[in-house]
Amino acid sequence: MDFSGLMVKMLIFVILIFTGYYFAKKGFAGPEFTKTASKLVIDVFMPATILNSVLKTDPDLIEVNFTEIFVVIIISMVMGYIVAAVLQKMIKPLRDGGGVVQLLMAVPNTMFVALPILDQLFGPVAVFYCSLSNIPFNILLFTYGIWRLKKDNGESGIKIKEIFSIPLVATIIGVIIFFAKIKVPRVVTELVSNLSGATVSMSMIVIGASLGAVSIADSFKSAKLYVLNFIKLVVIPFLVWLVCGMITDDPILLTSAVLLAAAPTGIIVSILAIRYNGEGIFASEGILHSTIFSLITMPVIAYILA
Repeated sequence: MDFSGLMVKMLIFVILIFTGYYFAKKGFAGPEFTKTASKLVIDVFMPATILNSVLKTDPDLIEVNFTEIFVVIIISMVMGYIVAAVLQKMIKPLRDGGGVVQLLMAVPNTMFVALPILDQLFGPVAVFYCSLSNIPFNILLFTYGIWRLKKDNGESGIKIKEIFSIPLVATIIGVIIFFAKIKVPRVVTELVSNLSGATVSMSMIVIGASLGAVSIADSFKSAKLYVLNFIKLVVIPFLVWLVCGMITDDPILLTSAVLLAAAPTGIIVSILAIRYNGEGIFASEGILHSTIFSLITMPVIAYILA
C-alpha cells in the first residue's frame, strides 16, 4: 500500500480545520455560521455522502455471507459505545464531559478516513463493507448518541423525528436501493455525487471555526484528550480485532472492521455537540487531536493487518 496517499489525505483534513480556525479568528465565521453550517452538513451533505457510497458499490462483488458481514460490521460500530460507557466510569479524567466524551471515543470517521483507506487496500468490496457500516453507525448515533447529548442538558427522551433523522432515512433508502438493485436516474446520481463532494471541506471548516474562541496550543495540554484518544485509536480497534477474529476468517472483512473502528473521531460529533448541548469547542478539540494522532496509528494498523 502507498501510505503517502493516506498521509496526504489526512494532512488535508488538518489543514482544512486550521482554515476554519483562521476564518473564525478573522471574524469571517462566528457562532451563527457554525450552527447554520452544521445543520447544512447533517441534513444535506451527509445524506448525499451516504447515498453516494451505496450507489457506487456493485452488489455482485460480495462473496462473504451477509449475516456474517452484518454481525462483524455491527460489532465494529457497537464496541466503541460499550467501551466508552464502561471506561468513562472507571477512568477519573473521563468522568467529566458527559456524552461528548463518550461520543469522541465511540464514533469513528468511517466515510472520510476509513473509506478511502479501505478503497486503496481492497477496492469495491471493502467500500461496500464501509457503506454498510452506515446502518449501525447512524442508528446508534441518532438514537443513543443524541439521547446522551440531550441528557447532559437535563432533557429526557428522544423525539421520533430525531430517530428518523435525514441521515438515517438516507441510509435506509440506500440499503433498499442496493439490495433491490434499483436503477437510479443519472441526474440523481450526479446530484448526489456533487453534493457529497462538499461534505468533507464544509465539515472540517465548521470544526475549525468552532475552535475560534480557544487556543489550540492550550488544548494540547489536556490530559483527558490524550487518554481519550488512546482508547479511541488503540484500545477499541484491538478489542474489535479480538472479538471479530473469532467470528470471521475473511481477512478483508476483518481488516475492514478493525480499520473502521480505528478511524479518528467522526466530524459529526462536533456538529451534533454544537447543535444539541453547546460543547462544540471541546468536541472539536478532541476531533483535531484524534485526526492528528491517527496520522500515526492508522497507517501502523493498516500495515500490520494488510
